[in-house]
Amino acid sequence: MTLPQVRVLCEGFIRRDGKAILEAHGSSTLVLCNPHKLVVDTSSLAYRDRVLAALVREGIDPEQVDLLVNTHDHHDHIGNNQLFRRAKPLTLGRGEKEMSICPNVKLVATPGHTHSSVSVFVEAEVRYAIVGDAIPTRDNYEKWLPPGINYDPDLALQSMRSIVDFADVIVPGHGPPFRVDR
Repeated sequence: MTLPQVRVLCEGFIRRDGKAILEAHGSSTLVLCNPHKLVVDTSSLAYRDRVLAALVREGIDPEQVDLLVNTHDHHDHIGNNQLFRRAKPLTLGRGEKEMSICPNVKLVATPGHTHSSVSVFVEAEVRYAIVGDAIPTRDNYEKWLPPGINYDPDLALQSMRSIVDFADVIVPGHGPPFRVDR
């Protein structure tokens, strides 16, 4: 069996003035898991050219993407959903904690930032967690702080713990992928 492949299409970015968010663009990630082409988050409209250029580098047309996961529905993570018209959006049902997408790839509930926040866990050459704003930046991980915007900080920290317990590499919502310290 071929292991899934993970390709970050664009790294997210966030600019703050104190606690105020001045600019935010979410990461967008491609997961290739035979026979599927899955995009996790589509970033912001301002990052459309970056997402499209990365797909070209990967040799993939947006029409070939057949599955789409939005880690949550904030504009900086769903801004380019319309590029993937043929993709089926995947979500968890009410009360559902996880769902298999394809071998070695699953959708996992990681609430705290929002009620319906999800992450994608991938067992490839290393274990990837593509997490949106469940862990928005490496700084959140290093300082062990929940996302600044959350509805339940304790639940957000529980989600962070489940992500860190699984992952070797985390693809955060706003920044480059990073390795988990073991």
